[in-house]
Amino acid sequence: MRYIVVSIMLLAMFGCKEDNEKSNIEPLSDVESFARSNEQDVVDSNDALPPENPPVINDNVSSQPEGSTVVDEEMEDNVFPQPEGSTVVDEEMEDNVFPQPEGSTVVDEDMEDNVSPQPEGSTVVDEDMGNNVSPQPEDSIAVDENIEGDETLPIPDQNEKKQDINLLVSVDGVNVPHSDLLVFDKENRFIIKDNTQYILHKISGCNGYLDNGHYIINDISSCNINAEFKTKKYHVTSKIEGDGELLPSDFHIEKDKKTNVTISPSKFNKLISIKGCNGELKGELYAIDSVNNDCEIEALFEKEPLTSIKYENVKYTETNLLVSPKKTPIIDAVISNIESNQPSNKFNFTDIYFNYIDGYWHIDNKTSLPLKMLSVKFDGNIVLIQLSQQLPPYSSGILDFYSVSPADIKLESQTKMFNPQMIMGPYQDLCSEKEGDGTACYSLPDEVERKIIEVYLANMHLLANTFNYTKEKDDFFERRCSLNNEQCDNYSDDLLPISQRNLMRFGAEGHRLTLKVMRNKYKAEGVGGGSTPNLSLFETTTGGWASIYYKYTKPDYSKYRHFTNSAYTTWYHEIAHGFGYGHSSGMTYGFADYFSASLVSNDLTEIERTQLPLNPIPELLLETEFIDDNKINIEFLSNTGAELKNVKLDVLTSCPWNYSLSYYDTYENDSAVIHYDDAPKCPLFLRAISSDLKFIATKKISKFELTTSKQYKIKNKTFTILSDRLLDRDANGWGIRSLCPLNNHLATKDEYSELWQYLYDADKLASLSKKLYLASDGPRSYVIWQLNLTVDEMISKHYGMTKFLNYQGLACVTDEPLKSNDEYQELNLDKEFNDPKYWHTTELNDVLFGKVKKENFWHVSKIEKVLFNKYYFLKLNN
Repeated sequence: MRYIVVSIMLLAMFGCKEDNEKSNIEPLSDVESFARSNEQDVVDSNDALPPENPPVINDNVSSQPEGSTVVDEEMEDNVFPQPEGSTVVDEEMEDNVFPQPEGSTVVDEDMEDNVSPQPEGSTVVDEDMGNNVSPQPEDSIAVDENIEGDETLPIPDQNEKKQDINLLVSVDGVNVPHSDLLVFDKENRFIIKDNTQYILHKISGCNGYLDNGHYIINDISSCNINAEFKTKKYHVTSKIEGDGELLPSDFHIEKDKKTNVTISPSKFNKLISIKGCNGELKGELYAIDSVNNDCEIEALFEKEPLTSIKYENVKYTETNLLVSPKKTPIIDAVISNIESNQPSNKFNFTDIYFNYIDGYWHIDNKTSLPLKMLSVKFDGNIVLIQLSQQLPPYSSGILDFYSVSPADIKLESQTKMFNPQMIMGPYQDLCSEKEGDGTACYSLPDEVERKIIEVYLANMHLLANTFNYTKEKDDFFERRCSLNNEQCDNYSDDLLPISQRNLMRFGAEGHRLTLKVMRNKYKAEGVGGGSTPNLSLFETTTGGWASIYYKYTKPDYSKYRHFTNSAYTTWYHEIAHGFGYGHSSGMTYGFADYFSASLVSNDLTEIERTQLPLNPIPELLLETEFIDDNKINIEFLSNTGAELKNVKLDVLTSCPWNYSLSYYDTYENDSAVIHYDDAPKCPLFLRAISSDLKFIATKKISKFELTTSKQYKIKNKTFTILSDRLLDRDANGWGIRSLCPLNNHLATKDEYSELWQYLYDADKLASLSKKLYLASDGPRSYVIWQLNLTVDEMISKHYGMTKFLNYQGLACVTDEPLKSNDEYQELNLDKEFNDPKYWHTTELNDVLFGKVKKENFWHVSKIEKVLFNKYYFLKLNN
C-alpha cells in the first residue's frame, strides 16, 4: 500500500475563520492576471499533464481508504467523515469533528466543543475535553495518550517515496489559515473557493496552472504552493451636478467598512441633495456605514443667490456682511543705513515715500510716527511690509527685500480720519519783544514744545481711526441732537447723519492746521479758529490754527499738564475750532470732553498717552479695482485671514448719488461690488468696520478714479480732457477751476495752444469729443477765454466768469515742477519788494499767514498751482 505523508505548513496569524473576518486588512485591488510564469501564474504547456501518482493534500480532510490511519497533530476545523474501521489520532483537534465510522478510534488531548457523534463501540479518550461531547458508541476503543508508539497506525513501506507539499496562503501579505480559501479537490487539483471577502491575487508553485477556478499541479515531488489573496473591495464612484466636489470622489472600500466623504461646494455654491451607497449626511460629511457592492454617490450643488441692494439719492449707507477675508501678504524688509533728517515744517501722517535710487529702494519717513509695519501697493497689489527694525520719525533708510524686486512701491494708507496738513515750523521768536505789552502773542512751537504737541496729535490720529471712536461719536451726537438740535448747529441734512459728516469734516485731508503756542499773556487755556473744509474736494484747500497756553506745554512750569485728560480736551477743542467748528457744534464743548474722558482714558495706557504710537495699520484692509467706469470691486484683506461674522461696510460721500451693492451672504464671502451709472461728484469713503477689530479701514476714492478721461502726453506735461461725467454744469468761471484732479490745474489759453498744435501735427484733432473749451485765465477781470479748437486753427473768445459751464469741455494739466531761474526767484521773506513781480515759492503758507518786513502785509493777487502743492506762481502786491 502506498503511504503518502502530507505535511501542511500553516504559517498563520489566525486560528479560525471568525478571526480572519475580524482582521483589519488594508483594501487591495482586484484579481491580477493569472497568465504568468510559474512565479507569475503562467504554466508551460509541457507541464500541463497531471502526475501519474498525485499526492493527497488535505487541509479539509476528505474520505480516506478503508482501514487507513490519519495522523495530524494540529488538525483544525471541518474534519470530514472517515471510512469504516479507520483510526483518527489528533492531539489538538478543535471544533466540528465530523462523525466517525463504526469501530474507529479517536485520540485527542485538547478536544474542545462540538465533538461529533461517534459510531457504536468506539472509545473516546480526552483529558481536556470541553463542552458538548457527543455520545460515544458501544464497544469503542480507548487509546491512552501515554502508550508508546502508535499501534493503531500501519507501518509504511520504507521504500515508498514520500511527497511533502507545503501550502502557504496569505491575505494582503499576512499569512492566514487557508482551509477556507484553497481546498484540495481530488488527485492533483485544488479548488479556489468563492469568498465574499477575499479574491485571489496570484498563485504559483508545484509546476501548476490555473484552470477555471482550479489550480492543477504537475509536480509529484516535494514542493511549495504560494497563494496570495487580497481583500475584496467595492468600487464607489460619484455623480456630481453643479459646482462642487466630493473628496474622495472615486475609491475602493472593503465590505462593511465605514468611511466619510467630504462635501466641498465651490465658492458661493451650496449642497442641495446627496444620496447613494447607504450614506447619511452629517454636517459637511457624507457618512457611509457599509458597502456590499459597487455603488454611486449622487450630489447636487447650486449657486448661492447673489444679494443685491439698490440705493438711490444717498450720501450714507451701511450694509452688514459676512466676511472671510483673504490673507494680506507680508513681505519682510531689512532696513539699513538709517539717517535722521531735519523735522519737516509741515507734514501729514501719510508723508512716507519710496524711491528707487542706484539699484536700491529708499524709504523716507517725513512724519512724526515711528514705523515698523506699513501697508503699501507693491506692484499694484496691497501687501504689508514688515521692517527688520523701527524707522524713527523724520528719518530715511535703504530697504532690502531679499529675492523680491518690485518695480513700484507706494504707500497705501487706510487711516484717513484726522490727517490734516500740520504746520509746526520753522520756529521764530516773535513774542519776546512783545512781552509785557499786555496782549497774548501766538507763535509756532520751539523744539521742546513741538515734541510734546506731536504726541497729542499722533494719539488723536490713532484714536480717530478706531472702532470705539466712531461708535462713541455716533452715540454722542445721536443723544445730543435728538435732545436739542440747536446744540448741533441745527443740523438738517437727512441724507448724512451729523456724526458721519463730522468724521469726514474733521478728517478732511489737505486742510492746513497750524499748531501754535499762546505766549506772554494768558487769554484762555487754548485758542483756535479756521474755515470749514470743502468736502467736495479730494484734498481741501482750507486751513485753520489751534494753540495752547505755553505754561501747559513744558515740564519747567508748575502748571505743566503732563498729558492729562484736560490737556487732551483742550487740544481737541481748539483743533475743532481750527476745522471751522463753533461752540454750538458739539465738537468743541461736548465731544472734546467725551473724547478725553472716554477714549483717552480707556483706550490708552498711562504710558501710551505720553509717547508717540507706531504707525497704525487696520487689521482689515480694502482692495479696490475700478472696472468699465461703472463698477468698483471691493476685496477684504487681513493679515490673519480669519472669518469675521460682523463686518459693516459704510459708504459715505457728501454729494447724493445712486448705486447698487452686490455680495454673497455666506461666510466664505470675501468681496462686494458697487455698480453705478454716474460717479459721485464728491470723494467717496469706503469703511470696513468690525466690533471684533480695533481699527477701521477707510479707503478714500477720488471721482477721477471712477471715470476714465482721455490723456495726451506733451513734453513734460500731461493734458487730461475731463469726461463729461466729471463736469459740473452748475460751475461758473471760478468753480470750474476746482474741477481738475489733485495736482492738476485748469489749462490756460497758452496751454490750450500747445494742445492744439500737438493734435494738429499728429493729425489727432478728430479724437476730441468737443471743440469748445474754457480756460482758467482771461483778458481782464471777470472774463475768461473760450477756445475753439478747429481743424485749421484755435479761435479764442471772451466768456463771462459769472456764466455756467454749458456744452464746453475742460482740459486739466500737470507737469514737472519748475526750477528757480532768472525769471522766477525763490521767495525770501526778508527781501524787500518794491515793485509787483511774479515769484516762485515753496512757502505759500508763510505768505498767506505771515508778514513780510514785519508790519508790511502782502496779499496774493494770483496763484497757480503747478505740481504736488510744492511750487506756486505768485504775484504779490503791496
